Amino acid sequence: MSTIVMNRVDDRLIHGQVITGWSKLRNATAIWIVDDQVAATPMMLDIFRFAAPPGIKLEAMTVDQASERLQNLDKGNDRIMLLAKYPATFLRLVEKGYKPEDINFGAMAHKPGSRTVAPNADLSPQEIEDTEKLFKMGIRIWIQLVPFGGQQVVEWANARKKLGLDN
Repeated sequence: MSTIVMNRVDDRLIHGQVITGWSKLRNATAIWIVDDQVAATPMMLDIFRFAAPPGIKLEAMTVDQASERLQNLDKGNDRIMLLAKYPATFLRLVEKGYKPEDINFGAMAHKPGSRTVAPNADLSPQEIEDTEKLFKMGIRIWIQLVPFGGQQVVEWANARKKLGLDN
């Protein structure tokens, strides 16, 4: 049976030592990129293949495809890292029946109107709203860009208070 070993939001998806570090820490054998645009653009997936750690299976799929696959994890024997660019992707997966215990947030680039929730993690108003929805569903949201170098975990339960979301 395949298992999800990490759920991660990172607007860069796959990049360098970050993904290598997480995949080794979690003993991942496969990475699923859940992104409608990447799934529809084979050239983008080819670029990500160059950045993926050696020996890791890499697939890109739409939210609908991922939802179906997540309901059938009894097929295969992979340890899967599930990657998305946006919290909304996980919200859509949850709405389709996926129940992650937690979601890690990595790097999220600054964009107009965004707010810094942790070092190198800036969320737009929509991303904050989507993250709050996930959090209020009982999903642990934690922010940590890399699993090495002594970087501390920032829990959404604490970060949201700095944003004035105490209720």
